[in-house]
Amino acid sequence: MYNFVRIILIWLFCLLSVLLHELGHALGYRISGGKAGWKVVVGSGPRLISISRFTFGLIPAGGNFVPAEEPETDKGQIIMLAGGPFLSLLQAILYWITYFCISGSVQFGSNLSEILLPVSTFLLYFNFFQFLFTAIPMRYRVICRGFESDGLQIIHILKHNKAS
Repeated sequence: MYNFVRIILIWLFCLLSVLLHELGHALGYRISGGKAGWKVVVGSGPRLISISRFTFGLIPAGGNFVPAEEPETDKGQIIMLAGGPFLSLLQAILYWITYFCISGSVQFGSNLSEILLPVSTFLLYFNFFQFLFTAIPMRYRVICRGFESDGLQIIHILKHNKAS
């Protein structure tokens, strides 16, 4: 029973983590003066649900922020691109804190610790690796094949600025 609960919680919180990563891009976009017509795709695989400007896929890996229009300045582009990895790193830190709070306050071996400790540990790693795989400059070869990481897109903008 615990395994089923852990799997459901991990799946839900992974979708939430990808959503928050993409909303980090949306926040950066809005901070840099972007218009309100953006959309977000969370996850991949078969579509589960579409609500307003959000589309959720079954597999909580990959996502995409689609702005109404690209920010006008390179600085705006960088702020928008950095928002996602920043929120992923922030989530990893929060799950790290959560893990230590749970392990320090919940009796080891209790029903609650049997569920929450493995879930918070998994989410800590999930968000940390989501941060790494979006911040490190690379071209994706598996999920989101052919797309560039946020870090690589930022490098391209900085190189373009230096060349100008």
